[in-house]
Amino acid sequence: MSDFYVGYIQKAPPALARFVRRVIVALAGLAMAVALVLVVAQMRFDASAFEYGKLRTFEGTVALQPYPTLLIARPGEVEEGERNSQYLLVAPGKHGGGELLADFDRKLVRLQGQLIHREGGTMVEVVPGSIVLADAAVPPTQDLVRDIGVVTVTGEIVDGKCYLGVMNPGKGKVHRDCAARCLSGGIPPIFIANGIAPEGRDQFLLVGPDGNAMGRDSLREFIAEPITIRGELLRRGDTQLLRIEPQQLRHTPGGVPRTLTMSASR
Repeated sequence: MSDFYVGYIQKAPPALARFVRRVIVALAGLAMAVALVLVVAQMRFDASAFEYGKLRTFEGTVALQPYPTLLIARPGEVEEGERNSQYLLVAPGKHGGGELLADFDRKLVRLQGQLIHREGGTMVEVVPGSIVLADAAVPPTQDLVRDIGVVTVTGEIVDGKCYLGVMNPGKGKVHRDCAARCLSGGIPPIFIANGIAPEGRDQFLLVGPDGNAMGRDSLREFIAEPITIRGELLRRGDTQLLRIEPQQLRHTPGGVPRTLTMSASR
């Protein structure tokens, strides 16, 4: 006759107790195995950072085009065309830095802000009211723009602020609505290439046919979508710019292939 357990008895029969212990151990092991599989399968977070609440002081020359940027002169001997470190400037929230810095184009300033960075790009969220003219005899000159050539590249359009560190991950369909609002607010658009990119870099700051900022809603249809872009690759200091015509953008059916082609430099 098999053991029978009555709830008000203090202990279960030995055979039933052993069976229950085995079941509990097996379920606990299964739960840990499932948790381990989920952790391993989880998408890796990119190495990016937003120094929220940590204010730093920056000094450099403001360049408003194509997007507000702080040019900080590099000390010592540097390669020709890379005299400055270039930090994109944005306002708090989902706003670009154009309004904050409108009166400081080509001027040497000192400002406070929070650093946003990942490999290949750096940005500063400027504290409103912290921008003042700096005392210096000669502000750094802006690096020349070099025309590298025409490229055809596949990947995804993201907003620079979230992608560089404010959100993680700051790309993909889950981030599409946020990116659309950021770009509408003036945050610089960045194109993230899949596969091999020129000079080992996969980030391209998107600019219009005239080399200036894109229209704020000109890319709305293509944000966080598989897309192929053909444009003129420009290099300004350590920043890669991709000059494109928004009307010629096309979705990439069936996903994003890992390709990039490049013509001869002009």
